Amino acid sequence: MKLGKRIRDARRQRRLTLERVASMTGLSVGFLSQVERNITKPSLASLALIAQSLEMTVSGLLQESDLPISVSRREGRIAYQIKDEAGSYERLSTSFPTQLLSAVKLYLPSALRSKVFSYDGELIVYVLGGTIRYVIEGVIYELQSGDSLHFSTSKPHWVATPSDSTAEILVLSTQQVVDDYHRISQHINVLD
Repeated sequence: MKLGKRIRDARRQRRLTLERVASMTGLSVGFLSQVERNITKPSLASLALIAQSLEMTVSGLLQESDLPISVSRREGRIAYQIKDEAGSYERLSTSFPTQLLSAVKLYLPSALRSKVFSYDGELIVYVLGGTIRYVIEGVIYELQSGDSLHFSTSKPHWVATPSDSTAEILVLSTQQVVDDYHRISQHINVLD
């Protein structure tokens, strides 16, 4: 990927206009536009200003992503019992040092109630089957098959299943949900 495209993608992800980046950096809109279209190459000093306005490092803008390509086939995955718990999970994502996302499919028993927990990051839950309740800052969100929930995990929250329903959910998180030893991460202890 060209440097200009990485800069443009980073700017758009942060919902910044060229005008806003120009005012933050002191560089002209025309210059920034040429950089993003790979017409002009910025000096190191200009690149440092652009990176700072995007809350990135210069090396972060220069490096290609080393995200591995990984396919997880249904027939090759193993359902692991969660240590000392009634639930189980299948890891859908791989594990590597620069990983930003973690994906698991969790099977949760009926009458489950987790601890209250919070940590920096985001979580997306998609209900594949059954019913699940998330309580976030005291507000109850009851989700059924086909429903999803996306929230900041810095808010105190807990999860439960009704006594008459098990749940199968897909969890996408910016934190590692299960470690390489097949344990629910300490700061994301989903099951009590």
